[in-house]
Amino acid sequence: MGYKNVSPEPYLTDTLQALWPLLNSRVIAECTFLIDEGAFLDNGVIFRNIELHTGPTITSLLTNSVRFAIFAATAGRNFEEMINSVKKEDDMLKIYLMDMIGTCIAEKAGERMEEFLEEEIGDMMHTNRFSPGYCGWLLTEQRKIFGLLGGSPCGISLSEVCLMTPIKSISGIIGIGENVSTKQYACQYCELETCYKKNTIKNKIFNNK
Repeated sequence: MGYKNVSPEPYLTDTLQALWPLLNSRVIAECTFLIDEGAFLDNGVIFRNIELHTGPTITSLLTNSVRFAIFAATAGRNFEEMINSVKKEDDMLKIYLMDMIGTCIAEKAGERMEEFLEEEIGDMMHTNRFSPGYCGWLLTEQRKIFGLLGGSPCGISLSEVCLMTPIKSISGIIGIGENVSTKQYACQYCELETCYKKNTIKNKIFNNK
């Protein structure tokens, strides 16, 4: 939330503490993945005869992969119902906190999925997770991922514009191989020029010069 080494205000901490018991009793995060061999296109990957046009950036970060994992993970339907219920209370602080918590749960579900994946692939290495909507990979490609995973993985559905429900869900691809690398997520791989973080980093570089 940006506090870093600064302690949050007591009212914020109290609100969070009140949410934990309810979250712990109701939230069930889920994840799934599918592993198979694949081949590279100029700017993408062929996986089970489906062309995934991941774009030049993600395709380059998948270099040396000999297999791929298609995945989905979610904070779950129960969390979606909880945050919708909170929205009806019209408490903007609680809505903001729930939104942040949901993001964290979805990311942790993705991390747990990677742990299951590592058990499956043994000594093989794997790349980071890469998702449609980032680094030039069109969001509409989610339809292909969902098709490969059976249509509604972990109970996640897609809207006509390819947004996921529950909204706190992730999907994408991971490369697997003996010589792949897991690179630190960094702004140099992102193509969103309007992102404030990228502008901040540019300013830091400029000022340091």
